[in-house]
Amino acid sequence: MKVTAQSRLTPVQLVIRPDRQGYIVEDAAAGDYYEMNELCVRALQRMQEGAAIGEIEAELRERFPREDVDVIGFADQLQEMGLVAELDGVALRRDEGPAQGGVGAGRPAGDRQGGFAWIPASFARFWFHPLLLLLYGCAIAANAAILIVRPDLFPRYGDVFLFDSMVLNSVVWLGLSFVLLMLHELGHIMAVRSFGLPARLGIGHRFVFVVFETEMDGIWRLTPKQRNVAFLAGMGVDQLVLLLCLALQAAFPEQSGLIGGLAALAALDVFVKLAFQCCFYMKTDLYYVAENVTGCYNLMERSRDWLAGKLWKGRSAQKQPEETRAVRWYALFYAAGYVFSVTLIAVFFAPQLIVSVTTIVPWLAEPQQPARFWDAVVFLVELLGLGGLLAYAWSKNRKSAGAEKKDRSAAR
Repeated sequence: MKVTAQSRLTPVQLVIRPDRQGYIVEDAAAGDYYEMNELCVRALQRMQEGAAIGEIEAELRERFPREDVDVIGFADQLQEMGLVAELDGVALRRDEGPAQGGVGAGRPAGDRQGGFAWIPASFARFWFHPLLLLLYGCAIAANAAILIVRPDLFPRYGDVFLFDSMVLNSVVWLGLSFVLLMLHELGHIMAVRSFGLPARLGIGHRFVFVVFETEMDGIWRLTPKQRNVAFLAGMGVDQLVLLLCLALQAAFPEQSGLIGGLAALAALDVFVKLAFQCCFYMKTDLYYVAENVTGCYNLMERSRDWLAGKLWKGRSAQKQPEETRAVRWYALFYAAGYVFSVTLIAVFFAPQLIVSVTTIVPWLAEPQQPARFWDAVVFLVELLGLGGLLAYAWSKNRKSAGAEKKDRSAAR
């Protein structure tokens, strides 16, 4: 419906919470969240009070003389986002499904059922007692100290080759990696449940690696400090696991057998995952912490456009929010993250793949040795399966990113 200066608009039921640089507005029915500034929030409050659009605009022009006030345009945005319950006395039917464009893309609201509700909030809160939070911090210091004193325990790419069989190596590594990943996600799940909120597991990818992700339903209801606990919980678990692995390696040296080898493999897996958390061009746990600390949400999208504008002066781009120090700093980390990722791949993953492939290719030409031949065949099938899973994750994320980009213009 067309909005005019005489129109009166009634928003849907909204919950407004102050945040670092503005407000988080929750659509209570749909479970979607939007970042808005003080001007927009004031306009919503006056709409709820029944004021006409023209009246609201006049008030806001007087109150915010330096802002570009366009309440009619804002009302049109609210309609597009499905946040209007009634316009000029006419009830508007809401579109099915949640509106897109809220803050914190990648952490969708989801439904309200399930979400590990069987984990009591009181039990989950135990794991985030101040003494246990101190333990997580001490684990970081202990791991750094151990690696300085015992540099021989530093993870190496060769730690993945425990056995002569490439299939056995890959099965053990994949199984152990899955368990460690689930422990990481369990940290997130416990943190979210400690606040009485639901959580769900989804699948995605980081660069060329398939990962599971904890979708933290309703996390924008929390304060920034509480959100940081949820974002960092998985890495806290990783630090405890890494400390255990280093201790086991010290107690069971490599020559003593399987225990030391498995501990070294687990340490390698955890170390690489922790390193990839620093690759800020991906939406890792540390990326969300950076957004949360700065209060600059959709930081990646803003920094991409800012960086593109600097590199390609003639490139047309969407109109940007005002550039902030956080956006400019993140743009530098964004670019550096690619270099860091390539370095990690060159040091850890490329040598593993090269050794594996150069080992199994000759075995494919030796059908007279069934053990080696079938080991090579099964290993190749595993590689193809992982490639298919990665392709699925890429396709899923591209569709999600396309929908997000289309509707990302939350009112500011």
